[in-house]
Parts: sequence; C-alpha cells; structure tokens
Amino acid sequence: MRLKQAMALIATLSGLIGSANADSFYGVFSVGYVQNDNQTMEVNSPSYKLGVGYQIAPQWYIETGFQLLAEENVDSTELAIDEQQLEASGIFIAALGKAVGQSGELFYRVGVMKADLKGQYQATGPCQSNAQLSTVGGDGLTVCRFDDGILAGVVGLGYDFYISPSLLVRAEAEHIRGESDYSANAFYVGLRVNF
Repeated sequence: MRLKQAMALIATLSGLIGSANADSFYGVFSVGYVQNDNQTMEVNSPSYKLGVGYQIAPQWYIETGFQLLAEENVDSTELAIDEQQLEASGIFIAALGKAVGQSGELFYRVGVMKADLKGQYQATGPCQSNAQLSTVGGDGLTVCRFDDGILAGVVGLGYDFYISPSLLVRAEAEHIRGESDYSANAFYVGLRVNF
C-alpha cells in the first residue's frame, strides 16, 4: 500500500471522528526497526508508523493507521547468493488500554492488521507453497517470488512520556503474527500530538 493511500485512509477516518470531542483525538508518527520472519526468509528493516487515535473511555483508546514493515526493491531479476528481498506494509486498527502516571501513560495494544507482503528469495529446492518459481539458474538455485495479502494479530506494550499537555514522546515494542507463518517484532520511538 502506498503512503498516499494510507494518508487518504487516515484523513477519511479523521473526518468520520471529526465531530467527536477534539480533546480526545491524537496523531502519532514513529520510526523504528522491524525484524520480519516468514517460512522462507528473515529480513530486518527500518520502519515507520503513522496513526490517529481517539479516547473512547477514560482508560481506553482506539487507534488506526499505516505501518511500513520492510521496503526493498523486489523487481530485480537476479539475486546474490543467500539474498532475500521483502516489501511489506499494512493498515491496522487496535484498542489501547492505558494507565496514567505522573510522567506519562503506560499502554498495551491489541489489534488486527491487513498486511501486503511481496518478496523473493533463493532456494536450492522447490519454492514454498505461497511462492512462484521465477527463474532457475545453472547452479541449481531457483529464485522464488511471492505476493500475499494476509491478516495478522498485533500485541504491544509502550509508554507515552509527557513533554507538555499536547505533546508526548512514544516508545513502543510490538509483536505481529499472521497468516503464511509471518511474524514480526517491531521497536518504535515517536511523537504523539493531542488535538
């Protein structure tokens, strides 16, 4: 999913919630690192996350947004030995339970994600069931490609540190597990702005 599509989704959701109490609305931008893993490959990648949230009860938020999980060019026709390439992104919706302290808010995240995974890898044997054979080299190595849309569950734990009443610094770790044996561990630092 492209960033423009994600921004359009966030803008639409913002418009739907726009009539709600403005003090309960916030936006988040975070950068970090993701360890992606599926049945055939492991790819570590820089990442970012854009989200909007709304406080639905004193101890609960609902948050939705876009998350880049990996970004590599998978259109090359040749791979180096043992090279793996992955493009992955997703949209998510999650409930965040919070506990307020003097220096900030501790929160946990439980949600779902619709992720798009596109990648290629080298194999010495046949491709896995979710991948298509792309090329066969004279050295007996094959290049396998896949392009999957999956559903995944998301759990996380984080802390929003108070800088001012409307500005917080967010630190967060999360685990994603989904179809096609996909899993990821992500670590983020970012800014949350209350509107």
